[in-house]
Amino acid sequence: MSEPSASITRGSEQPLAETLARAQDCLADLGAGYETARADLDQLGGRLAEGRFHLAVLGQFKRGKSTLLNALLGEDLLPTDILPATSIPTYILAGEALRVRVYFLDEAPPQDFLPSAQLPLSQVLADYVSEQGNPHNRRGVSRVEIFHPAALLRQGVVLIDTPGIGSTLRHNTEITQQTLPRCDAAVFLVSPDPPLTETELEFLGRARALLPRIFYLFNKIDYLDGQELQASLNFLRAHLREVEPQGEGPRIFPISARQALAARLGRDEQGLRASGLAEVEDNLIDFLRREKMQVLQAALKRQAGDVFSDAVMKLRVTLSALKLPQEELQQRLDQFHQTLPEIEREQLAASDVLSGDLKRLVAHLHDEMLRLRERALKDISPDVETYLDSIEDPEEMERLVRSTLERAIPKFFAPALQTLTQAVREQAVKVLQLHQLRSNNLIEQVRRNAADIFAVPYQAPAGEAAYIAFAPPSTWNTQVMISDLDPLGQRLSRKLLSRRFRRNRTVKRLRHQYQALIGQNIEQISWALRQSLEESFRRYDADLREQLKKTVGAAQDAVRIAMERKRALRHETAAEEVQLQRHLERLLELQQSLG
Repeated sequence: MSEPSASITRGSEQPLAETLARAQDCLADLGAGYETARADLDQLGGRLAEGRFHLAVLGQFKRGKSTLLNALLGEDLLPTDILPATSIPTYILAGEALRVRVYFLDEAPPQDFLPSAQLPLSQVLADYVSEQGNPHNRRGVSRVEIFHPAALLRQGVVLIDTPGIGSTLRHNTEITQQTLPRCDAAVFLVSPDPPLTETELEFLGRARALLPRIFYLFNKIDYLDGQELQASLNFLRAHLREVEPQGEGPRIFPISARQALAARLGRDEQGLRASGLAEVEDNLIDFLRREKMQVLQAALKRQAGDVFSDAVMKLRVTLSALKLPQEELQQRLDQFHQTLPEIEREQLAASDVLSGDLKRLVAHLHDEMLRLRERALKDISPDVETYLDSIEDPEEMERLVRSTLERAIPKFFAPALQTLTQAVREQAVKVLQLHQLRSNNLIEQVRRNAADIFAVPYQAPAGEAAYIAFAPPSTWNTQVMISDLDPLGQRLSRKLLSRRFRRNRTVKRLRHQYQALIGQNIEQISWALRQSLEESFRRYDADLREQLKKTVGAAQDAVRIAMERKRALRHETAAEEVQLQRHLERLLELQQSLG
């Protein structure tokens, strides 16, 4: 394990626990409108006091996350399926005995379940957290907690089973992204089927920006031989350097979660070592012993900093609004509201322009793919056609054509893909940078309107760093996709058909198939790039809408608080203003102490 980074070890002027406690007292004095912020800090303080460390298990759907957790628990408990299984965040905590608690979105009382012969807890979990048992969360579940006596959990770890990213169930990806900011570190699972995807790599970039430590596990090694495993690990290590550029890249733990679960259920220590899970557990325990509290404090400081920023902004607007006469305050609020339709129109216009730019990029990509197909045929055809023209024996011809294609396809498409994706990247980034300026201006306009109308210090738009730059596919499988070049079988065709007839038929078939093979590779590249473009543009548009909504809502909420206080104080607000100013200064001092 590497030593903690500077961002983890950097100290503050006072202990984090004291900072959180003083901030809670300050927010408690502020009363209405700050309950959520106080509750958030209370939860962070509780986690710090208990040393409760949130370790998320992340990855694309069907990588084996739930199977891994079952192996860590030593019990076949969490649902696994050929379909995307987990759709609700599941928190696994230390407990003396096994039990399950289900929380609901409508604030209904949580429901507790104990093991029983009539209703096993594995069935309870399947009914509440799986996509099959709870499609699109129709039961209204917010989260599920499992209390379990596993040894790892007694180290103060809370394991979090997250929905898989990248499936057709978009809400699963969104739930995982919402869970991420509440985590302190992560185990990221990949596997060879398929290799690391662009969706995973992009998600990893987000996770790495939030989490001080990520453990990388390469699952399903029991499906690979030694040479395939080494090649897969080299491939994975090379691409993980995009998100972990320091040193030689991150350590990757090869495992078989399926074999680990079987070994743990069968109390097979040798099998557990062979599965790779024992080494993972050893490293996790060593990490928890040496670095847990440092990483936990770094994560909690980041999360507390977000709470502080929101509270300070709200308090500043409230303080400014409180100084105004009730009538003028209402006028300014009305003035602020009058600016919103124009903001909405500009946002809609920005979305329309973004959509048009996407269509133009996709059309340009289509033209580039046509040109790439022509170049591929021109590059690959001569060698293949030489064999089709000169080799008399159909079997020998087929063997030579197959070996030629196996060499020629990767040789042509690997550099061609790199060149094409770089070109698409540059065009997309150029377009999105222009839209980034537009969106920053929109958010800045809302903030400036609020700052000007309510006379508070202007803050740069928070959305400036919120958008993910477009990243086209960095991985591609260019292996030959020929299934069976002779559907009748060589032995049967030799008996029934003349050699000349067989040769002519083989030439015709091979010519059709190598051209189709080139087309299939072209379409694979085209599809991946289109998907990446469309997803990047969709997320960009959604992020802009969300950031505008939050920015407007924060200003409106702050004014509402000021109005309620003015009515309660019958317009005599001088003492209240002095008190709020003191609270603001305290919050700013505490925020600074976080470092």
